[in-house]
Order: sequence, then structure tokens, then C-alpha cells
Amino acid sequence: MNQWNSCLQPTELCDFDKDSLLLEKTLELTRGCGGQGQRFERLYGYVKELPYGLEDWDVRASETLKKGWGMCCGKTNLLVAMSRALLIPARYRVFRIKAESRLLVWATKQHKELAIKFGDLPLEQDHLECEVFLDSHWQNFDPSRDSAMEAGLRTLGIPLEREPVAGADGAVHFACLVSVDEWARKRQVSRRFRGERETLFAMVNEQLDRIRLLGRETQ
Repeated sequence: MNQWNSCLQPTELCDFDKDSLLLEKTLELTRGCGGQGQRFERLYGYVKELPYGLEDWDVRASETLKKGWGMCCGKTNLLVAMSRALLIPARYRVFRIKAESRLLVWATKQHKELAIKFGDLPLEQDHLECEVFLDSHWQNFDPSRDSAMEAGLRTLGIPLEREPVAGADGAVHFACLVSVDEWARKRQVSRRFRGERETLFAMVNEQLDRIRLLGRETQ
């Protein structure tokens, strides 16, 4: 299987071949578009504006669409699935970033129980983006944060930029994956919070909704 074919195939998590609603939504969003570039812009705009929230890593694209929100992994996976459904080669770009400490500090300060459950804040975290092949080259797109959340972060003075972590050689290393399935499962098994993660998710997402509300008020 050549590079292009591998970046067009469904997987267990990238399940556009098994969910008719995902395919229908993809076709609906891109109806009337003149080319693949315009089609992808429609898909990217739609997925990006889905609310960002903390959740599990191993979430199917169809589940993200039905829920209407997701984390960086879930939203990127949905964008890859929709792109592949339109025969746009797409893959996953995985790398480490410095933890968004100012956002985490703000969230935990607003909720004492959350601060206790979260404990010491991490120094680094994983991040995923989407890569698509358009105009004869690979291009990176990050659909994780919706505009309302970005506006809220700006209002709070929290930086929007994510800072990649360099390796021992001083370079930032990116992994380009055709399938995110195995990576997501391993990440899920090794995640910091296990048994009470649903409670933690709800607490964090409540704070993210507050940021989003603030953003809508200032837009």
C-alpha cells in the first residue's frame, strides 16, 4: 500500500466507513465546493468550532461527531476521518508541548476540589494536529480550540500559543502517524487519572465552559 492509499484508509477509531451519519455530514458541509482545498476549509471550520473539552484519548470519530465536542485527539481524528471520506490524504501529527500551566492554574484556582484531585501540575503534555496533503505538499492544521474558547483565553491573558518541547538534541520531534489507534490506546492505558477520570473531566470541562462563556461575551 503506497503512502497516499494508507492516508485514505479507515481504521477502528477513524471509522468513516462504518458511520453513515459521518459521511452524510461530510457531504452536507462540502456541498457546492469547487475543489478539495475549499472542501477541506469547510471541514476544518466545522470541526474547529466544536467545543474543546477534556475526555478519553481512544474516541471514535463517529462518537466525537455525535457528542459535538472533543479533545485535541478526538477533534483531530474527526477531521482526518472527514478528509479521508472525501479522498483527501490526511494523517496525525503527534508531539510533546509544554503544559499549558497558566490555563491549568486558572482552572484549579476556581475549583478547590479540582485543585486537590489534580495535584501537582504536569510539565509536559501530548498534542495532536491534522496534516493534509493539499496543493502538492503537506499542511498542518490544529482544530482543537474553538473560537469562543480562544476569545476567553485572550480575555484572561492566557497565551494561545502552544510551545513544543525540544529533545536532547535541541530539535522538536514530530511523529506522523497514518493511524492513531495504537497510540491512543497506549496513551489511554498510561494516563495519569484512571478510576475517577469522569469526575475530573466534568470539573475541568465546567471551567472550560466558563472560559468559553467569557469569550462569547467579548466577541
